[in-house]
Amino acid sequence: MPPSEAMASAWTEAAGFLRYEKGPVRCGFTTRAHGDMRYSRSRQEALAKAGAPEADARLLRQAHGKRISILRSDDDSGVLTQGDGWLTDQPGAVVGVVVADCLPVWIWARSGKAAGVFHAGWRGLEAGILGVAVTEFFRSFSIRPGELEAGVGPHAGACCYRVGDDVARRFRKESLRLRGGEVFLDLGAEARTQLLGAGLRTEAVAVAPDCTICRPGLFYSYRREGGRGPRCGQMLAFLWLEA
Repeated sequence: MPPSEAMASAWTEAAGFLRYEKGPVRCGFTTRAHGDMRYSRSRQEALAKAGAPEADARLLRQAHGKRISILRSDDDSGVLTQGDGWLTDQPGAVVGVVVADCLPVWIWARSGKAAGVFHAGWRGLEAGILGVAVTEFFRSFSIRPGELEAGVGPHAGACCYRVGDDVARRFRKESLRLRGGEVFLDLGAEARTQLLGAGLRTEAVAVAPDCTICRPGLFYSYRREGGRGPRCGQMLAFLWLEA
């Protein structure tokens, strides 16, 4: 089934992937059917099934921050080894981030000129990685916010993502849910608010409602598994631009 009504026309779930294919942009997200994406063999097998033009995805040492690696067609000076997102205009380059409760976020120009994929947990959202990404589209490729669309994939949902006061106080009350005397953080709502605040149009932002914590048959979850054990794997959010 599609991850949400808003995304239904573009996103589909099949063969162990959530996929978005519209114009020259190819975005995807692995489910646990393809195994733990921390391992190159699992990534390569999954990407081969997805029809990726490269054997493996370029990854970063993720740090829960706001640094973004820029992979240009004619210049590799912006490529990092550590960071939490990719932005590229290079056709055929497969870039990705790994997640297991944090948000996978894809942002792309409707023209297909450039696209990016980003990892954002509560620390990344607090640091403002999504606003940095939108700014970088303009700085690197002269693409304005109104020309962008964004998809937020499966993540720890407000149904399950309980946080303490130390985390809750960092976010606006509209992104918090109070239930049974406890506080739950709505990562998707916070991401939407930040993307709209960065200049994207309301209809250009779609947030999947799927919770990684309460769907163990489909997703890995760091929170559910306590960060340990063989069941605590990661999913791959990937993209490439067609030539």
